Amino acid sequence: MKKRGLLIVSFLVSLSIIITSCSTVKATETPVLQKTETAGIATKIPATSTPTLTPTPKPIPCEITFDTDRDGNWEIYKTSPDGTGTVNLTNNPGDDHAPVFSPDGDQIAFVSNRENGNEPGKFIYIMNSDGSNIRRLTHEENCEDPDWSHDGKLITYSNNGDIWIIPADGSGNSVKLRESPEEDMFPTWSPDSTKIAWIVDNKQGRNAYVMNADGSNVTQVGFNNRSYFVKWIPDGRLLTGWIWESKDELCQNCISNIDGTGIISAGGKGEIVNYLATWTMDGNRAELVDTDLITGNPDILLVSKYLPDTLNIGIGAINLSNSPANDRNPDAPINCGGGWTMDPEAAANGQPGETAASTPEPAEIFIGYTGDNQADWQRKNDFDKACGELGIKCAYGEISDLLKQKVSAIVLNSSPDNPQNTSPAINDALKMGIPVLVLDAEINLEGVYSVTVDHGDMIRATLDHLFKDSDGAGEFAYFDFSPTQQDAELIKGILEKEYPKVKVVTTDTQKFNLKEDKRFVNELLSAYPALKAIWTNAGYDNAIFGIVEQYNDPTKYPKLKCGDYKDGFYIWKDRLVDYPKFDCVSVSNPPGIAYDAAYAAFLMASGSEINESALGGEFGNAFIVDFPVITNENLLTELEKIQYEKSDHVVDQLMNPDEIKNNWFK
Repeated sequence: MKKRGLLIVSFLVSLSIIITSCSTVKATETPVLQKTETAGIATKIPATSTPTLTPTPKPIPCEITFDTDRDGNWEIYKTSPDGTGTVNLTNNPGDDHAPVFSPDGDQIAFVSNRENGNEPGKFIYIMNSDGSNIRRLTHEENCEDPDWSHDGKLITYSNNGDIWIIPADGSGNSVKLRESPEEDMFPTWSPDSTKIAWIVDNKQGRNAYVMNADGSNVTQVGFNNRSYFVKWIPDGRLLTGWIWESKDELCQNCISNIDGTGIISAGGKGEIVNYLATWTMDGNRAELVDTDLITGNPDILLVSKYLPDTLNIGIGAINLSNSPANDRNPDAPINCGGGWTMDPEAAANGQPGETAASTPEPAEIFIGYTGDNQADWQRKNDFDKACGELGIKCAYGEISDLLKQKVSAIVLNSSPDNPQNTSPAINDALKMGIPVLVLDAEINLEGVYSVTVDHGDMIRATLDHLFKDSDGAGEFAYFDFSPTQQDAELIKGILEKEYPKVKVVTTDTQKFNLKEDKRFVNELLSAYPALKAIWTNAGYDNAIFGIVEQYNDPTKYPKLKCGDYKDGFYIWKDRLVDYPKFDCVSVSNPPGIAYDAAYAAFLMASGSEINESALGGEFGNAFIVDFPVITNENLLTELEKIQYEKSDHVVDQLMNPDEIKNNWFK
């Protein structure tokens, strides 16, 4: 897989799209394409493993290859991560360009129009990483864009605007995967070698596409003709540009699922290192970049916060090529790094040193996410945010599928009534020694941990507000439209122990179905005119309108538990303008528990020890998170925090990485 340098726009560096281009089963017809449907701060928790795609038995040096015209024609060069030991690998009068390392770092594929007898043209060639044993691989005369599959067995490339693959060892014929009237370019393999992403130039612009490795199941990813590059990140998502159709300013470098959904910004100014990385001589993560905005001609940079800012660009960097010529198309082995260090004596002599790792390279941390549903997709966004900050591999799917992928831990998006339905699959994970973190539910299994609010505390905080002005007394009605969540049981227990003077007048959800119509509120208030408070877990808007329209005397307004979604907050806010004595309280079960769980899973997989005294819940295995309480006093402040427009988005709250580590781990 190419590990080409990305030039982040906000990094004062324009994205240099590398066009390197050049024998498949059968041509596939161009299908009728149908459209289908966030990363944050740098992690404050030191990663204990480098996010590589396949852990290797021995460290691979992060040598860097690139093409340059410094010799009067295009040649392939190689250098070290500090820019020393630069050498010309090809040294041929023809033009050699677009080098890309094999996953094990032993070979380099490239494009050349060198003299080869009676077949003039541009072909894909392969050589050993020291420049020896150069041999031609393809026979189509206009080849470009080579890229290795992650198992090292196949190479994909473009030829005359179509996508091809060929065995990397030359043992089979080339096969055309993609034939269309548009210009297909820059094919690149997915981390599991089952898919290929590429760019289609349709004359109005360029969009990203994905297909299976046999050419089937073509999916368009971008639709606004501004996806000028596409790359895979280790968790199987895509890094591309400007793929949001209706919001041009959402992100310049975008991360998305392979169907174009789940778009988040990859950030800028060195933040791409969270998704694609090479390594410095000292084993720190870095971004490989080519740009012409620093010296006026294209140069190869290694960018990292661990390096000194010698170029005065706001982040540490090394100019690896440092030549007045044009230096482009950098690439490093996808599995390099983490296992070698700088040899000080060799470095003093101007040569990159290589030493064996003092400890075996740890396996990559890979977190699985399962049990998602559309209503909870904000949780998925928060999970994605954590994965982006940590720079780890994350994936979605059924538990059985995630186990086949050998995940390190699983985060199960659930609800209080759901874990029992998935307990057989959970047991399969536990038998393999894989911890499971369940969101918003508790289950009594060794090796399972909950990440949840304390639902009793949420109800207690609500009741405290509803009865704070009535000396903990008065008539009360509560309506539980989701009995599997056991809210009614919690309310009953808290009332008996803590509110003995509260009189429950009704809990009849059939007679007073607030979900159906606001007129049920009128009937409720007519039947119980002395009602002090109403609790419900559905029909919030009907309850609000019913209350304010029933009474002309604001002193009789019963207090109400309101919903925790944006539209409901606006209704609440607007009623306060005309009915300032109307009083509501809302507690939010924050989707941020998925973010918190991802960090906790990462720490557990890294070997951090859980602080058992910090665990709570019914079974003593729950990581308890705080929840926001919204009242008339802070309603406007909380509204400003909500970034989303849909009515099903609740107030969110995330712990920061330091809080997660310090509160839950030793």
